[in-house]
Amino acid sequence: MSMPSKTVAELVIGERIVGTFAARSKSLASFKSKPGQYLSLTLGDATGEVTARMWDGAEEAAACFSEGDPVTVRAVVEEYRGQKQLVIERLKLAEQAETDAADLIPCSSRDLGSLRAQLLATIESIRDPHLSTLLREIFGEPGRLDSYCRAPGAKSLHHSHIGGLLEHTIGVVEILETVARVHPQLDRDLMMAGALLHDLGKISELECSASIEYTDTGRLVGHTVLTDRMVNRAVERIEGFPEELSNRLTHLLLSHHGQREFGAPVLPMTAEACALHYADNLDAHVQYFSQVVADGQASGSRWSDYQRLFERYIYVGSTVVAPAGPERVAPEPQPDEEHPPAMGGLFDQ
Repeated sequence: MSMPSKTVAELVIGERIVGTFAARSKSLASFKSKPGQYLSLTLGDATGEVTARMWDGAEEAAACFSEGDPVTVRAVVEEYRGQKQLVIERLKLAEQAETDAADLIPCSSRDLGSLRAQLLATIESIRDPHLSTLLREIFGEPGRLDSYCRAPGAKSLHHSHIGGLLEHTIGVVEILETVARVHPQLDRDLMMAGALLHDLGKISELECSASIEYTDTGRLVGHTVLTDRMVNRAVERIEGFPEELSNRLTHLLLSHHGQREFGAPVLPMTAEACALHYADNLDAHVQYFSQVVADGQASGSRWSDYQRLFERYIYVGSTVVAPAGPERVAPEPQPDEEHPPAMGGLFDQ
C-alpha cells in the first residue's frame, strides 16, 4: 500500500486509493447468489464518511479489527446510487504510529480558545456565591477544564466531534441568556449553572481514540448519573451549601432530557428546568439540521437522504451557507492566565 494516502474528502470516482480511516461500523452479510459472506463498512475520518464493501476475503479481514479501530485500506472509488463507495481490495489494522485522533475524528469549526474564554466568563458572571464556588470547584479540578474543552458532545448525531461538548454548552448558555432576559422572573444563575454542568458526565462517558466510543463506565452508567455524582461530590466539599439550592440544581441536571423515554429520571418540574430542557434540545436539533444541510450542499443535493430519526427528508436547497460542521484540525484550547484551575434525550447517542 505505497501510493499517497487519501482522505474521504479527496476521494474521486474511478481512482484507486490508499487511506487510513476509522471503522465506524462493520457487518458481515451473506451473498444472495453464492456461498460466502461480504464485508459492509462505514469508514470515516476528520473530513467525512463513506460506505465500503469488501467482496473477497471478507471473513478473514473482519477478524483482524473491531468496530472503532483504525484500518488502512487499498480500494477503488466507485459510484453506487449516486454516492461514492469504496470497493476494498486489501485491508489491515492500522498501526498506532500511523494514526492520530485529529486526523480521524472531526473537530469543531469554532475557535475552542474563544469558547473556553466564554465558558470562564460565564462562570465569572455568576453572582450567587454558592453556585459560583461550586463551578470554580468543579472546573478547577486539575485537568478537568482541558478535558471538557476537548470532549465530544455525543458519539453520533449532534456535536459528535472534538470540542463538541464545549460548543454545545456555549450554545445552550447563549439560548438561556436570551430566556433570562425575556423572562426575568427566572433564576438566571441557576440556569447558567445547569447549562454549564448538564453534560459534564460526558467527559467520562465518551473517549476519543480512532473514533468516538463509549467507555465501559459510560455505557454502564450514562452521563446523567455521572454528572450527578460529580456535582454532588463537589457540593459535599463546600461547607454550608444550601440543601434547597442543591436540590434545585440536581433537578435541572436529572430532568434535562425532558422525557423518561429519553433518559430523564424525573420530568422538568420548575420553569428553569423546562427552559434548560428546551434550550438543550433546540441547540442539538439546529446543529444536526445544519450539518445535514452542509453535507447535502457539499454533495450537490437539494434534499438529504431519508432521516430515520425524524422520519423525513431535510431540504438542502441551493443556497450556499457557511458549513456548520467540523473542520479537520481544531485549535488547542489555551489556558486562561486570569482564571487558573481553582455540552437532550433523543440526541444523546
